[in-house]
Amino acid sequence: MIRQLTSIGLRSKNSFKQTSLAVLLTGSLLAASWAAPAPSAHAASEGVFISKDSYFMLNRASLSSSSLQFSVLFHNGENQTLDFNKYGVRVTDSAGHSYTANLSEKKSGIVNGGQEESFRFYANLPAGETAADLKVDVFRWDYNKSDFMNHLGELPIVSVIQEGQLEAPEEIISLRTLDSTLANDASLAFGLGQSVRVTENGKWYMYTQVAAKNLGSSSVKVPAGLLARLVDANGMKYTATVQSGADTAILPNQSDTLTLKTLISKGMPTSGLTLEYYYLNQSEDVSLGTLSMNSSLNTVALGVKQSYAGQQDGENVTAKASSSTYSIQADGVHVQTVVTLSNDGDVVAPVPALAASYQFGDSGSSVSSTDNSTRSGFLAPKETSTYYFNATLPTGVDPNAAQLVLWQKAAAASTGSTTGSTAGSGTTTGTGSSTATTGISTSTTTGQQPVAVFVLKGASEAQNGFTTAVDYELGTKLALGSSVVSPNLDVSLIELHAHENDDLGYKTAIAKYKITNNGTSTLALPELQNEIIDNKGNAYTGSRQSEAATQITPGSSYVVSYSYLLPNKETDDEDDSFALNVYDDKSVSEGNVSAGTFKVALQEAETGDTIAIYPFSLKINDSSIGWTYSGGTYSYVLSLDMDISHEDQVIIDANFSKIQFEMVDSLGRIVGTQDASLMGTGKLTSGSQRVTISGLKNEQVSSGIVVNMYEVINTPNGTAKRLLKQFK
Repeated sequence: MIRQLTSIGLRSKNSFKQTSLAVLLTGSLLAASWAAPAPSAHAASEGVFISKDSYFMLNRASLSSSSLQFSVLFHNGENQTLDFNKYGVRVTDSAGHSYTANLSEKKSGIVNGGQEESFRFYANLPAGETAADLKVDVFRWDYNKSDFMNHLGELPIVSVIQEGQLEAPEEIISLRTLDSTLANDASLAFGLGQSVRVTENGKWYMYTQVAAKNLGSSSVKVPAGLLARLVDANGMKYTATVQSGADTAILPNQSDTLTLKTLISKGMPTSGLTLEYYYLNQSEDVSLGTLSMNSSLNTVALGVKQSYAGQQDGENVTAKASSSTYSIQADGVHVQTVVTLSNDGDVVAPVPALAASYQFGDSGSSVSSTDNSTRSGFLAPKETSTYYFNATLPTGVDPNAAQLVLWQKAAAASTGSTTGSTAGSGTTTGTGSSTATTGISTSTTTGQQPVAVFVLKGASEAQNGFTTAVDYELGTKLALGSSVVSPNLDVSLIELHAHENDDLGYKTAIAKYKITNNGTSTLALPELQNEIIDNKGNAYTGSRQSEAATQITPGSSYVVSYSYLLPNKETDDEDDSFALNVYDDKSVSEGNVSAGTFKVALQEAETGDTIAIYPFSLKINDSSIGWTYSGGTYSYVLSLDMDISHEDQVIIDANFSKIQFEMVDSLGRIVGTQDASLMGTGKLTSGSQRVTISGLKNEQVSSGIVVNMYEVINTPNGTAKRLLKQFK
C-alpha cells in the first residue's frame, strides 16, 4: 500500500547544497539486474508523495556486510518536468545515525511529465546494521533549515528486502577507510566475475576475476592496505594474491579487472565459499565486506560458449570446446580437444596467445598442451579461430572425468610486499585467525592465467580413420585445411601404385601429388605430413622424396612423390583399399591434427600396351629381343617402337622416377640392367630405339630370356620399383 504523506509545493530557492546528478558517477557492475520494476510492482512498497500524483518509492535494495545498495523510483505524475536534483536521500538507522547516500549512476535528474525514472544509490555502513533498522530519508534541499534539509518522509528498507534475497551484486568499499588522504568520494565497487579451480605444478589454485569500478571523481589505484582472502564453509581462510591488474590506475566511472590467485587445499569445499576484503589494524584484521562465490565458480560443458574474460569494452570474444575425442593405446589415453575462439562482437578483437592443460583426479595431476599454429593476430567480427589441444593421459584415466583448462599466456608483473607468512603461500588457519601481510601481495613472474575450464564429459572415442574417410577420385582437389597448405595452393593425388622390394622383405606404395599455385606470388612448397591407413587401422607414414624444390612459382604445378612401406604379403582387393590421412603434426605439442581423410586404393598393374607414368604416357607399338656377339662378349638388344606423350605440363625435377630395363634368364637370375629416363640427356623418345644390355658371357646366354621394364624411384628407405611391362 502506498502511504501518502503531506504534499509539498514544488517551488524552492537554489542552494549550494543541491546535489548535481550530472557529476555523480555510475558504480554498478550489474546494472541490468537493478532495472526499475514494472509499474504494477509499485504497490509492494511504501511511498513519499510530493504532490497528489508524484512520489518517491524504493523498488529494490540489497544489504551486504559493509554497504547498502538501493534504488529510488521517482514518479512524475504532473504535466511538467520535475528535477530530482532538488531532492536528496540519506540512510538512517533506529539509533539516529545517518549515512551519506551516494548516487551510483550518471543521470541528468530531469524526469518528464507522466514518466518515471529510477536512481541507484549506495551507502557505506558499519558492521552490524540490519535491514529492519534502516530507512531511506527523503528530503528537499532547503538552505533556510539548519541542516539544509526539508525532510519529507522515510522509506523502510525492509519493505523491499524480502526473505531469501539475492546477495548484493557487488561490494562497495570506501577507500578513505584505508587511506585518509584520499577524497571523500573515493570508493571502489567490487563485483565478482568467474572463478575457476585449476592445478599447477601439483597444487590446486583458485583464480578469481574481480571487476573494480571507480565510483569517485578522481583516478585511484587499489590501495596497498586492501587485502583479500577466501573463506570456506568451515571457516578456513586462504590468502589471495593479485595475479594481474593491481597497478592500474582506474579512471572515474571506469572499471578494471583484477585476477586473484589463491593456493587452496585439494579438499576445500566450494559450496559456501566467500571472498572477503579486509585490512590490518595493528594486530587485528578488520573485515570490509564479503562476496558470495556461489554463482562465480564456473566450469563449461562441451559445446557451450564461454565469454572470454578480461575483454575491453565493446569486445565479445567467446571460447567453446567444440569436441573432444580419445583413443586408448598402449602408452596411455590419447585425447584431442578442439577449441573454437569466436568474435561475436561488432569490433575487431585481438587473438590471445592460448595454451591448455588437462587436469584429472584430486592429486593435482595435469598434462600441458599447446597449439603453435600460425594465425592472424586479430579476429574480425563473426570470424573464428580453431585450436587443437592434444595430450596423452596416464593409462586408466577416464577422459570423460577430465577437464581442459584454457590458459592465456600473459606477463603479470606487479608490486607489493608481505610480512609474516608469504602471501599466496596457501597457509590455512582456523576461524578467527589470519595470515599477516602488508599490502595486497602480487605476483612478479611472467606466466599464464586461466580463461575457462571445460568439463570433458561427453568426450567420444576416436573412430578408425579408415571408416571415417570420405570418397575421393584420383586427380581431384584434396579438401585440406588452411593450416596445412596455403589457400592459394591446390593439392591432388595423381597416382598410387605398389612397387616391389622382394629382397628387402616389404613392398612400397608410391603416391604422386600434384601441387598447383593459383596465387600471384611464389609460395613455399608444402611438406605434406600424411599416412595411409588400412582396413585394420594400421597406419603407414609417408616419406617425401629425397630432394624436392622449396618454392613454387605462380601459375605452375609441381609433382612430388611420397613412399609408404607396406607388409610384403599376398593381398586381396580389400587389402588394396586405404584411407589417406593428411595431417599437421607441427602445430600441436603432441600427436597430430587431421586436415582430411580420403578413401583411396592402389591402382592395378598395367595390362595393355599403354603405360601411365604421370605426367607421361607410353604406348608400346612393337618390340623384339635379339643378341649379338663382338670381341668375346654377348649383348642382348631390346628393340622398341613406342609413342611417348607429355600429358600434363607440370614441373618435374632430377628426382623424378627413372625407367629401368632388367634382363632375367630362364632360371630367374638377373644377368644385366640398363637405366633410361623420360627427361634430360639420353631420354627415351617417340619412335624406334634400342636398349642394349652388354657384357654377358657365353654361359649367361640362353633361351627363355625375359626383359622387365620398371619404373624406379629413390625413396628415403631405398629404391622401389614398379613393373610396367614384360618383354619376351
